[in-house]
Amino acid sequence: MSRFILFTFSFFVLLSCNEQSSQGEAFLQEVDQNAAGEVYDLELEHKGPKPTAFEAFPTGQVRPEGWILEMMNNDLEQGMVGHLDELYPGISNDDLYGSARRGGVEDVPEMGDLVLTGAAWETSIMWWNAETIGNWWDGFVRHAFLSDNQSAMQQATAIVNGLLASQDEDGYIGIYKENLRYRHKGSNGELWAQTTAFRTLLGYYEITGEPRVLAAVERAMGLTMKEYGPEGRSPFNLEGEFGGVTHGLMLVDVCETLERITGKGEYLDYASYLYQEFSKYPLNRAFNDLRLPYLLKVDSAYESHAVHTYEHLRALAAAYYRSNDPRLKKGYDAALIKLSNVMLPSGAGHGNEWIAGKEADPSTTGQEYCAMLELRNSFGSLLQKSGNAAFAQSAEELTYNAMLGSRNQSGTALAYGTLDNCYTMDGHHHENGERTADPRYKYSPTHSEPAVCCVPNYGRNLTYFLNQMWMRSPRGIAALMYGPSTLTTQVEGQAVTLHQRTNYPYEHRIAFEVETDDPVYFTFTFRVPTWAQLQSSMPVDSVSNGYAHITRQWVQGDALEVNFESAPTVKDFKGRKYLTYGPLVYAKDIPAQIENIKSYALEGFHDYYCTPSTQYKELELLATSAVQQAEGENYPLLLVKTVREGVVASDTLIPFGQTTLRQTTFTQRQ
Repeated sequence: MSRFILFTFSFFVLLSCNEQSSQGEAFLQEVDQNAAGEVYDLELEHKGPKPTAFEAFPTGQVRPEGWILEMMNNDLEQGMVGHLDELYPGISNDDLYGSARRGGVEDVPEMGDLVLTGAAWETSIMWWNAETIGNWWDGFVRHAFLSDNQSAMQQATAIVNGLLASQDEDGYIGIYKENLRYRHKGSNGELWAQTTAFRTLLGYYEITGEPRVLAAVERAMGLTMKEYGPEGRSPFNLEGEFGGVTHGLMLVDVCETLERITGKGEYLDYASYLYQEFSKYPLNRAFNDLRLPYLLKVDSAYESHAVHTYEHLRALAAAYYRSNDPRLKKGYDAALIKLSNVMLPSGAGHGNEWIAGKEADPSTTGQEYCAMLELRNSFGSLLQKSGNAAFAQSAEELTYNAMLGSRNQSGTALAYGTLDNCYTMDGHHHENGERTADPRYKYSPTHSEPAVCCVPNYGRNLTYFLNQMWMRSPRGIAALMYGPSTLTTQVEGQAVTLHQRTNYPYEHRIAFEVETDDPVYFTFTFRVPTWAQLQSSMPVDSVSNGYAHITRQWVQGDALEVNFESAPTVKDFKGRKYLTYGPLVYAKDIPAQIENIKSYALEGFHDYYCTPSTQYKELELLATSAVQQAEGENYPLLLVKTVREGVVASDTLIPFGQTTLRQTTFTQRQ
């Protein structure tokens, strides 16, 4: 037994002290599923790259406007995004990419409120802060520059300079000392820690254009591709591994960004290699739903850690589109079929933390914010590759309903886990009349008991969504999702700025305005939602596959106004009904009382429970009647007829994203 293994064992035995883990029972029951199954020798058939429908614009070319900019400014100046490093000092105090690199668990600093008990999975603790810190950096840097906040931009630049200064002579940027670097036999956060850091660096590079940043990432990637590549070791041929290993598959995100920036196909080849190796080895079953042999069992359900399942959709798609391998096509199709079984009315896929083979239930299967973020980003990736407008609609619905519905209205706290039918948030999961302790069911600006993961990922929400709204099409520019924003780019060498002026999704009118010094000829493509009847101020050349196209010479001051006419819709979910108006899901807001359970040194930030002010009785739905603008608010209400305990009444529903406690699905009285 090696010195490191002996130390690890002794360290966690000392920590156990009969304490109860802060993770909650649901986590502990699922996390340690030993690897099982045969090695799957997947050699991809490279039939040539499959053409993609759209190309993402570089970070920074799409800027927020209107309510999106206001929310981003609030989150940076008064909310979680700008203050997480103060609320969770582990971000500032753990220089894990530099002076505090890990050579063993003896190098791990204090981890906030995390309670360790000696369980095997806790060896993963070495890489955890790389996820917290790297994802917070990524969201913070993008917020700073996209909102033109000068002090935050200075802090963002200091973060990037610190990362660059940590680079070794051989190009290494990462969290491990030489005794562990690329030498892991089990739990391994190497690729995952690099993913979060490199996404930060590449976002900064695309916004600022500083060549030294791109050069640093390419040097670091060159080393990793050598050490963990076809001529080196497989990053997935391990034993006793946990979630950090399979999170590392998402280095695919970095590969795709680097290929878009540099045009070097070697990065997409490496992305395919990573998915190939991930599919080859069985690994811990709690983290690998998207392994190809599991996907090809088409009648099986998703069961793994939800965040992994939803983020890995991007890795599968990257390998499929790079190789056009027919087996990957089957896996891709099966992945989407399985995904349909876990989708909730709010647009989220369930999983808090685990999907566990369950079908979605709005009252019992919770959803985690990290899982929402990764699923939404995967929808954007699938949209970019396939052009299927349904992915754009899914991304909008998830962002504007479930994701906004997890944020409190001031941006000072987030629900780690929540439900579509959320009747209480009291630190417990409620099902079949039983209460099970779960620290995820509360509002917090850190969630430092289970993991500081959802709050850092919150900072990546709108910043990534902006890049999915607009994309380059083969014939010009495409507006794929809607919200107040501005695109500045070039078409045939000519500078063009397009403004999307709207209060969408709270209204369905959008004004596109063109700025250009000289006339420029291109096709403007915009999505027509399935729920809409299109009215356009300009003649539309064609409408096909969910998109309208206008090809013309565009000049300074051109304006296109579109109106997506719609009406409230009652939809069915397994015999229950829910209501939508445009992209918004509507719910009955349940008045809540707040119980602060923890206060932070920074004024205005608390952990708290939300419980109904009075005992809530479910409503039954009779009929919808009208849409009405909410007084003093920027969103419309839905007026409905309901029944509660036999009494018929008029009632109002509000957008899901404006609620804390809510009833979203209803029995409909005939």
